[in-house]
Amino acid sequence: MQTALHIYSLVRELSDRLIGAVVSGTEFYKKERVAFIMFKTDDGTLALGLAYHPVGFGSFLIPRGKIEIKSDEKPWPFFQIVEKGKVISIRQFGLDRIFQIDIESENKKFGIIVEAIGPHGNIWLVDSENKILATLRNKKFDDSSVYLPPPPLDRLNPLQMTLAQFEESLAAVGEISLEQFLKKNIQGMDDNLVEEIILKTGLRRESPAGETHHATAEELHREFLQLASRFENYHHGYIYTRTGRILVYPFKLHSLGDDFTKAKSLSIAIYEMITANKENKIEVSEQERVIDTVTRFAGKLEKKEKNIEDDLHQADRSDIFKKYAEILKINLPSVRKGMKAVELHDIYGAADATITIPLNPALNAAANADDYFKRYRKGKESLSLLERRLEIARKELKMARIMLEELERDFDHASQKYASEIFELLPKETVRREKAPRLPYRAHTLSTGVTIFIGKDGADNDATTFGHAKPYELWFHTAQCPGSHVVLKFPDKNFQPSKNEIAETAAIAAYHSKARHSKTVPVIYTERRYVRKPRGAKPGLVTVEREKMVMVEPKKNE
Repeated sequence: MQTALHIYSLVRELSDRLIGAVVSGTEFYKKERVAFIMFKTDDGTLALGLAYHPVGFGSFLIPRGKIEIKSDEKPWPFFQIVEKGKVISIRQFGLDRIFQIDIESENKKFGIIVEAIGPHGNIWLVDSENKILATLRNKKFDDSSVYLPPPPLDRLNPLQMTLAQFEESLAAVGEISLEQFLKKNIQGMDDNLVEEIILKTGLRRESPAGETHHATAEELHREFLQLASRFENYHHGYIYTRTGRILVYPFKLHSLGDDFTKAKSLSIAIYEMITANKENKIEVSEQERVIDTVTRFAGKLEKKEKNIEDDLHQADRSDIFKKYAEILKINLPSVRKGMKAVELHDIYGAADATITIPLNPALNAAANADDYFKRYRKGKESLSLLERRLEIARKELKMARIMLEELERDFDHASQKYASEIFELLPKETVRREKAPRLPYRAHTLSTGVTIFIGKDGADNDATTFGHAKPYELWFHTAQCPGSHVVLKFPDKNFQPSKNEIAETAAIAAYHSKARHSKTVPVIYTERRYVRKPRGAKPGLVTVEREKMVMVEPKKNE
């Protein structure tokens, strides 16, 4: 895979070779899923390519003569407005797989934005104010649309991170292993680069990241800076073949051995990798299945929303029960036991209006009135609950649509961002065992439809709290008593849990503690951001700040 560090290397090459070059043409091979922008330079015509095939994707710069299209498809031109324009600057968006080439043509400035983000890659054309003018692929936009890149991953940049930032991140992750930390928290790193660091330093990969000593952190920090800086050299490409997949780096990786071929540049190696992967027809990654699963999940939420709306409409009719009860109460002598219905004067209608009220023949007039009052109160309670469920269902649907949109736009980025949500949605028999670690929590749905996570044991409690809870979500635990960490998940960041939802979650937290047989139990709760893991503390032990307390009766989650 082409990482953000590969794109960093490509942008350095583009800056060295394309500044001052002139756009001489464009070619889009839709069936081949590849596009080229040609630049006339002092070294001849160079082609900047973007491939977005499911098994062969990436961006690269190669001589025009090295383009190989193995079909009779005729290319389509695109972005013709910038032809004969001059390249004035090139920049990468942070350390992401997105970069922009600024073009000046006829005293107007344009930007070509390349999203080298895998099979959902794209190229955009924007004006000097970043308004979208055109797009390579069929993406919707209007005249007022401004290009917005995907939000950056919350990871450390290995080219810029300080030792203090690195150590702070290590201390904040809880009980995950050092290997997991390096894979999840350093930007631009893939499994092979992390393996290279581990082999070079000789560290134990299963060591708890949060217990890393200062000297070890210094060594790791130094190695990451050195490894990342090696991507500044784009003049060589080393091509490895592992388990049928082609891998490319700008330097040798000892972790991959000595069996490699060498290309004249990293870009040429990337192009050869893309071509080989397409020809070998490597099995498509899980992205199509993930996107299909999330699409179906959004569809289920749409049906859920409609069903709740229908139930709400029915519950909203409870006012008629109150009307029946009140009319019966003032007409008790007119109603006899055994009647199936009665027609009475409608005191809420016109002067001569009547109303037919269905009756339970086994009950007398007063009992029928009381029954209607009970149905009215139950309907009102149901109405309030359904309104809350509808609010939550709509928030869940909105977040599902956002997740789907981000997956379609940048699968690799979004699949990492929503890793736990995706794992929950995928059918368990389709999840590859080596990629599907045991979840540290049990999920439960409250009466309003909100989800909570209940930690399973000490180490799982840490993983639930620090690995599966967002900083703004609520964390629960019994006061001064061993028990599970419980997290109240929010449908979105602006969600405000009700008192009933807090009480219901607290009652379940009390049940999953050693105080489950007590009549009332004190339970504390606070935002996850105020829960911290002391260095060296035993599994499950945390410190808490800004907590509140509720007294509840333990309740088993059904």
